Amino acid sequence: MMIEPATHVDLDAIDEIERHSFPQPWPRSAFEAELTRAIARLDVARRPAVAGFCNYWIVADAGEVHIHTIATHPDHRRLGVGAALLGHALAQARAARATIATLEVRRGNAPAIALYERGGFRTVHVRARYYQDNGEDALVMLSELTP
Repeated sequence: MMIEPATHVDLDAIDEIERHSFPQPWPRSAFEAELTRAIARLDVARRPAVAGFCNYWIVADAGEVHIHTIATHPDHRRLGVGAALLGHALAQARAARATIATLEVRRGNAPAIALYERGGFRTVHVRARYYQDNGEDALVMLSELTP
């Protein structure tokens, strides 16, 4: 598996994975914008086709990385793709001297919560009724990054 920055060529695969993964998927245009945003990173995992992606922002001045999305194509789930993407994002954040990582996850998304906990995250806050589609709570998770 190889993890590398996404390009415009990857947007169809990213869009497909997004639609398979989330009840309220981001539109393709949002990912197009991420490719041009200075603080944004959009990485893909290839096996050799795109098996998953991770979208995150490194806010170097604040010493923070915020992970927006990690998603894996259904055919590649439970094979370590998400863990590899998370590890890569955190390594990039450490290289940029970030000291904390944050994310939000649906309270009911047990596989993602387990992934994040294995990656060193802990729940620090609950955003009640955060998700508009069903009123589900969001868990705000944080990891303190060590060099």
